[in-house]
Amino acid sequence: MTKYEELCEAFRQSSVDGSAYHVRSIEIIAQILTGFVSYVGAPPDRARFLPPEPRDANAIYTPAGAASLQDDGWWLAYIQLTLTQGKNRYPEINALFQFRVQVAAEQYTVRIGDSNQSHIIRDGAKAAALEPIFQEAFERAKKYFSFGLQRFLDEGSKETAPRKIGF
Repeated sequence: MTKYEELCEAFRQSSVDGSAYHVRSIEIIAQILTGFVSYVGAPPDRARFLPPEPRDANAIYTPAGAASLQDDGWWLAYIQLTLTQGKNRYPEINALFQFRVQVAAEQYTVRIGDSNQSHIIRDGAKAAALEPIFQEAFERAKKYFSFGLQRFLDEGSKETAPRKIGF
């Protein structure tokens, strides 16, 4: 084999490896996104998968289509859950959950939103290994809404632009 042929073979292998990494990453992210929607028991018409901005507001994204590889090596995807105060009761709010995933050779790391907590999942782990990730996302959102009024009152002591309660 000539040196040129060796370079061609290295190039071919690089393409195969890159494709395999991309497919594996998309599969992992899809599993995380669909798993979270299932974990919280959200009705299908109340959950949307979204890529990072800019995004088409009218498009319907699949979990795989929502994933985007960022410059820092982390994959980024969102789930938007439409929350209500009860059946046919308004107002509604769209809560956005950010999932960041970094895929390595035999494991992947997941972070929720701006959290510093990293969840490391080793290849071959059972689906139950994702539950701590789902629990963190759920607890962070629940805490956000549960302490919203107190956060509003605490922020009132700061000199900020006029605020309002409600919509």
